Amino acid sequence: MNERKRRNERGAAAVEFALVLPLLLLVLLGIFEFGRLFNIQLVVSNAAREAVRVMAIEDDPGTAKSAGVAATAGVLNPALTTADVAIDLTSCEDNPGDPVTATVSYSTSFIVPGFWDLVTGDDFVITGTGQMICGG
Repeated sequence: MNERKRRNERGAAAVEFALVLPLLLLVLLGIFEFGRLFNIQLVVSNAAREAVRVMAIEDDPGTAKSAGVAATAGVLNPALTTADVAIDLTSCEDNPGDPVTATVSYSTSFIVPGFWDLVTGDDFVITGTGQMICGG
């Protein structure tokens, strides 16, 4: 009797595994993608903080943008460019004590094409912002 019951349920584990595997893979890929996007957010925010720090101290927008790009060297692919860094003040010398803001925007796509790509057709834009008083 016991052997007959086992024979009838022989393929049940394979069927259950086939039903659960796609959900497990979806959750696993979601975790990887979230971690990757969170890492990019941290890098972009750090680039904005570095750019605004250099702008507040050295008062040179070109150097500040370069410092923001250098803060992401070797981390982002494709690499960040100075065109991705925006600084709201052109000179801290003319505006002592005023806040200076740097904004870094970075476009990326998901590793696994999914819902966002199908709905919008655009890349996912991640933005980081830093603010500091002119003069440090």
